[in-house]
Amino acid sequence: MKFKSNPKLSLEKRIVLMMATMLLFVGCTSHVQLFETKSTNSILENGLFVYETDTIKITYAFWADKGIISFSIYNKLENPIYIDWKKSAFIDNSNKLNYWVDEEINTSISYNANYFYNGPLLKAGYSISEGVGMEVSKKLKAERITFIPPKSDYFRSDYYLFPYSSYEFDIDTESTEEVRNDNQSKKTIIYINNYSRKNSPLIFRNFLTISKNENFYDEFHIDNEFYLSSIREMDIRHFECKIKNGRGNYNQVYYYENPTSFYLYIPVEESMKYRKKLGSFFNQNSN
Repeated sequence: MKFKSNPKLSLEKRIVLMMATMLLFVGCTSHVQLFETKSTNSILENGLFVYETDTIKITYAFWADKGIISFSIYNKLENPIYIDWKKSAFIDNSNKLNYWVDEEINTSISYNANYFYNGPLLKAGYSISEGVGMEVSKKLKAERITFIPPKSDYFRSDYYLFPYSSYEFDIDTESTEEVRNDNQSKKTIIYINNYSRKNSPLIFRNFLTISKNENFYDEFHIDNEFYLSSIREMDIRHFECKIKNGRGNYNQVYYYENPTSFYLYIPVEESMKYRKKLGSFFNQNSN
């Protein structure tokens, strides 16, 4: 579809017409950004990031819309361990987000704005879905000290990893063409940026203070670090589909589902396809 300029129309009217045409053209499909991560001090075990000592085993999973810092802490000992959440934090780049504040939960949410996640508890290795997991506690105050019995797990899900509407790619970002996952007879364009630890736009850490004693005289610290290693933008049909099951319902299938990755449904007007169409239009009409 091409937009042909009419000399009888003013530039303002042509812009309005072009915008309407673009909304019809682009609005029929949605786009998704896929974020892949790596860790500087955790290993991959069965597709999950794992950090392990002789005392604990921490397992991470991020797969969700906007990404969620979801982790389990397993006590390997024959005795209890304790976590002090006041001395622990989630750190987004250099932004420290508290796991515990000495106020009611409803008040403390405001401290973290869009980062705060208040949905179902996500267990590492499980996808976020309706009916899976437990609801977040509705206590008036968050627990400062968590007691973990011997040979048992504690799960936590507190913050979104990327609480924004989209990641803005440079308009000249390189692209590649792939066969579309939902239709092998068609191809689709993928925009991609790759990063190292040094130039990654997001480095996030999980800092924990743990003790084998309730008085914390022998406390030690865990500081697990992760970073975005790539961001890809694609047509939603290349990212997911719905498949009819035997009960007559549809199951959501994600082609790129991975506990070390997460995704973001982005507004049409923030997609590269839309922005490139818009840029092309203004370049044509500026001459």
